[in-house]
Amino acid sequence: MRTEAEAGEFVNVRLPIFLEQGFSCLEREVVAERVCCLCGTCAAFCEKIKINEESRNELKPEFVEEYDTVCGLCYAFCPRTFLPFSELERRIFGVARASEAREVSEAREASAEPLGVYRSCYAVRSKKEKGDLEGRVQDGGAVTSLLAYALEEGVLDSAVVTAADEQWRPQTRVARSYEDLKAAAGTKYTIYPSVLGVKEAFEEGCESVGFVGLPCQIQGLRKVQTSEQPYEVGKEKIKLLVGLFCMENFSAGLLEFVSARLEKEGLDLAGVKKFDIKGKDLLISWGASGGVHKIALDEIKEYESEGCSVCTDYTAELADISVGSVGSEEGWSTVLARTELGEEVVKGALEKGFVEVKEVEEKGLGLVRRLAVRKKRSGSGGKAGAGI
Repeated sequence: MRTEAEAGEFVNVRLPIFLEQGFSCLEREVVAERVCCLCGTCAAFCEKIKINEESRNELKPEFVEEYDTVCGLCYAFCPRTFLPFSELERRIFGVARASEAREVSEAREASAEPLGVYRSCYAVRSKKEKGDLEGRVQDGGAVTSLLAYALEEGVLDSAVVTAADEQWRPQTRVARSYEDLKAAAGTKYTIYPSVLGVKEAFEEGCESVGFVGLPCQIQGLRKVQTSEQPYEVGKEKIKLLVGLFCMENFSAGLLEFVSARLEKEGLDLAGVKKFDIKGKDLLISWGASGGVHKIALDEIKEYESEGCSVCTDYTAELADISVGSVGSEEGWSTVLARTELGEEVVKGALEKGFVEVKEVEEKGLGLVRRLAVRKKRSGSGGKAGAGI
């Protein structure tokens, strides 16, 4: 993935490239280099690309026609080909952060706001039917309630979320109601091309689509939204992007590993209520008994997705709203409202009684910043010298 410093031609020019790079370039530079984040953006916006789901452990984009027309969509929208971050920030937020040359040196990197551009920061938890989601939602159900407000008030007519089957394998869902959102509550820790859900929403006739996803997925959709290109791809229908804090994601092999561990205790994945990562452990909660099984993150390191090795975005810096558990006390989520619309949704949800908010303590925000800087440094040292 080329950075701004490595590809100066992308800093203040058209975004992205069309009719110049096709799937063969994407396959050579991203898939073969094993830096694909499996966001699904390429397949969501090009009918000639599919993601083979027959083997969950080998998900990857594949070209399904003989002739590559080199239209450029897949290469241009992929967050792993090029990512002119400052230009994207200017187009999305109207401004870029203080230090634009983020990868030039550690000193200059540290002088920038590691959380990206944002208008306000809150600790948030759900008030809608309080207790209804207890034990299943992540850190107070902030995402579920914010989206519930957006759907009820007509800001959105649908929200693409990632649910899971009874074995905790991720599946995209087009949610149109609070009930749909509740069914998809909770974080899934195995990688899945969730942007494909945007295509599904378009096919169902949705006109105001929200999306909840990881930083890499948000990056792909922002490249779609900010592109200057000759194709009708429905980008005007993408209205709200909610990004989740993410240090790394895992391959489907993680579920096999967890299943084997649970079997030793007479349990299975079907009985799991929630997965969570706290500190240095993966926490697995199950059933009415409220039991929790801990697995040290060091034990599952081999299942970390290779595509995560080049990611430098911890807090989903290009989202309208970014949400994560770090920085707030137990049962609350740290929420960064980055755009005017994002701030309107948070404030509207507060006024309508969907959520309650309080200030995030500086100590908590400092922890989020430290983790954000750590990810920038680790990602900048990943494969292909990648970074943002």
